Amino acid sequence: MSPLEHRLRRWLRLYPIDQREEMLGVLLASAGPGQDRPSPRDAADLVGGAVRVRLRREIRSLGGTVWRDAFAVLGLVTILALFVCLIASLRAIIDFAFVVQSPPAPIWPMWAPWPLVAALSLLSLRRTAIGIAWAAALAQVPWLAIGEMDAFSDRLGQNAYWFVLAITAAAALSVSDGLRRALSLLGWWRVVVLLAGFGAFAYTLSVPTGEIDPWSRDMSPSAWSFHDPRYWLGIAPLALIAVACTRLRTDSGRRWTTMLILSLAPTVYVLGFQIAIDTALAPVVDAIRILGSLAVVAVLTAAAASRLREWRRSTS
Repeated sequence: MSPLEHRLRRWLRLYPIDQREEMLGVLLASAGPGQDRPSPRDAADLVGGAVRVRLRREIRSLGGTVWRDAFAVLGLVTILALFVCLIASLRAIIDFAFVVQSPPAPIWPMWAPWPLVAALSLLSLRRTAIGIAWAAALAQVPWLAIGEMDAFSDRLGQNAYWFVLAITAAAALSVSDGLRRALSLLGWWRVVVLLAGFGAFAYTLSVPTGEIDPWSRDMSPSAWSFHDPRYWLGIAPLALIAVACTRLRTDSGRRWTTMLILSLAPTVYVLGFQIAIDTALAPVVDAIRILGSLAVVAVLTAAAASRLREWRRSTS
């Protein structure tokens, strides 16, 4: 094997396996005499072509089984994250029982339907679960404005993130085979670790860190300092969630891992930003927080459009 062929084979690993040999033959035939490596322009063309080929294949496969499985796991994890919101907001109401002032407008009702959504999906009542999920997600719109006065939800950006997460959960249920499929894909030990991770995160959000006045603190992770014990208690549950959900050996596993990283990017952001706030990484971390959720919504929208086209073809 010549040095040029060896180097071209390494670049062609970016392409689907069924296209590599044909492209290798074309590239070797067009190489100049004595050439032992691709030029920078050829390397850039190979990378750009690989990105285009991979994207086209992914877009065409959004309605397939692999992506449906990925969306099922995405729906499970995002619904568990919404459970955490419900537990933390209910704890806030309990804390106000010990405060003389009246509590702010409650925001827990906008998360209350999600346990019902999960139960219906587990019972294979898919359409009913999807309908209630969308109703619960869209019902957050008026609650977002009311929640601006709440100590747990005092920032528009944070409120918008939970709204996008609810939309993500409803959309993931709509284009997947439901939570029962997600449980079977993960397996029992991953499900146990996942539940432990979200349970620990709910505990971290809802338990005071020692202050006498429970409302002298902010329950939002974005208010945690680097020296706050909750900062490190928040990282540990995220590590458990990552262990449970990371599965790179299967096609669907790689896709749901990527989608979950993007979906939970704002949660990772509020923890990691405490480290990056005084460094050059701050703009990068902030961009990940915004672009992650937008990317997930874009993929789910494309998947829904793909399913709609398939439905129209099947009924025509």
